[in-house]
Amino acid sequence: MKKQTTFPQDYKPQFSGHETFPLRYGWLEKAFEAVDVSGLNNNKIFSESAAIAHFGVGKNMVAAIRFWAQVAGILTTDGKDVRATEFGQLLLGPNGRDPYLESASSLWKIHWDIASNPKHTATYWLFNVFNEPNFDRNTVLRRLMEFIGQRGWKVPTEKTLSNDISVLLANYVPSVPKRGPSEEAFNSPLTELGLIRRRSSGKFGMNLGRKPSLSNGVFLYAVCDFWERTSSANTLSVQSLLLEPGSPGRVFVLEEWELIDRLSDVADMTDGLISWSETAGLKQLLRHGEFPPDFAENLWSSDISVLRGSHAA
Repeated sequence: MKKQTTFPQDYKPQFSGHETFPLRYGWLEKAFEAVDVSGLNNNKIFSESAAIAHFGVGKNMVAAIRFWAQVAGILTTDGKDVRATEFGQLLLGPNGRDPYLESASSLWKIHWDIASNPKHTATYWLFNVFNEPNFDRNTVLRRLMEFIGQRGWKVPTEKTLSNDISVLLANYVPSVPKRGPSEEAFNSPLTELGLIRRRSSGKFGMNLGRKPSLSNGVFLYAVCDFWERTSSANTLSVQSLLLEPGSPGRVFVLEEWELIDRLSDVADMTDGLISWSETAGLKQLLRHGEFPPDFAENLWSSDISVLRGSHAA
């Protein structure tokens, strides 16, 4: 039984907000530190005068820092206040699992939270709806505009969508190396995941290669999160995990063989709560009871062990 449709009836697409800046190294940590140190009444820390003094950047970049910290689930808005989320505290707090974002698992978790959530329209659409293996910016723009029209949503300006696509690609594709100072500070940490590759002649492509830096803990967290959000049944097919919008297969750009390989020891990794079944050619997971509180969270948070730099093939 389905719990959630891809786009609920009252869905409101979200575009822009990033001020044309992709996520950059250090932004999430800086945003969390600014809010966590200043207490609950934090809206002022992102005001123009305070932000220039604290972050040392202009107001547009401050808005981008706040935007990405909220998109990544590190901060949230509570009325007029900005506060750290439970995830932000667990990850970046004084006793956090990865306060300097040194583990690839942290980046995979952040990517999952962004790309599996329909709230982030362009990113969700690219990973979960768009099906062309190789593409250029114009193709993505055209297909996205067609999709928006089919859904009956208000169509943003072409410039707004074009900026969204440019920022989206910059989040996942490293910039072309140039002579001079290192470009790393201007790249997004999500480029390390190797999910989208730059091809020749201005084209890009989804990278279906093995994902060695994707830990089993984060992968199983995604499986459980997807299961909880989409179905109340005690069975979940491999095809659903591989192909449905918001699934681990789509969001992590996995091929079927790798998905199955990662699920082969699922019983051991979940203490028997989930098991693998293959009967009459039907490959699926079986759930032997409800997931306990924090079960999925513990899977990823206890498995922050793969250091960044172990890229996808």
